[in-house]
Amino acid sequence: MGHLLTQLSAITLIDWFAMLTGIVGVYLSIKEKILAWPLFILCYAAYVHISFRGGYYAFAGMNVIFALVAAYGWFGWSKSSKKSDREIRISHLAPAYRWIVAAFICMGTLGLGFLLELTGEARLPYYDAFAATCALCAQWMLSRKFIENWIFWMLADTVYLSFFLIDRIWPSVVLFAAFIFLAIKGWNEWKTIIKKTA
Repeated sequence: MGHLLTQLSAITLIDWFAMLTGIVGVYLSIKEKILAWPLFILCYAAYVHISFRGGYYAFAGMNVIFALVAAYGWFGWSKSSKKSDREIRISHLAPAYRWIVAAFICMGTLGLGFLLELTGEARLPYYDAFAATCALCAQWMLSRKFIENWIFWMLADTVYLSFFLIDRIWPSVVLFAAFIFLAIKGWNEWKTIIKKTA
């Protein structure tokens, strides 16, 4: 118990901040609240620092891109809420996009994993690359309210959860476990919404 308390006391404020903004942001996105997006931007900014500190460079780059995609999502959702005829509704990813997503994840995992491996400094480069490409796809799908985003979040978050368990970064362990739980909740809630509006 004393060892755990020592580890908890060594955790930095930025880790706690990332955990709080991330959990609240995901919960608000499930509820389709626009406030989710600025919280995501703050969370991603914190995780750029955390991922560089841990040597997960694809994760760091992914969070930079996420901040940009979050700004796009924020703009899209705010525009959608102002004009009901342009409202983005929860829907399924079109079959044509599924092949594009699959190809992107395969090529991204191999290409980015190879580049990270070449640096000689990246930890678990192919796992990092796989999780990063899954999460990038999930973030884009969330910005367009495709229900499949929750599946790809579950995949990416499971990999990242294992990273933070290895490193014993407990706020991030809690955060990514909560992300997986919230992704399951998001999938179920959005599925109900699709059935009601069908």
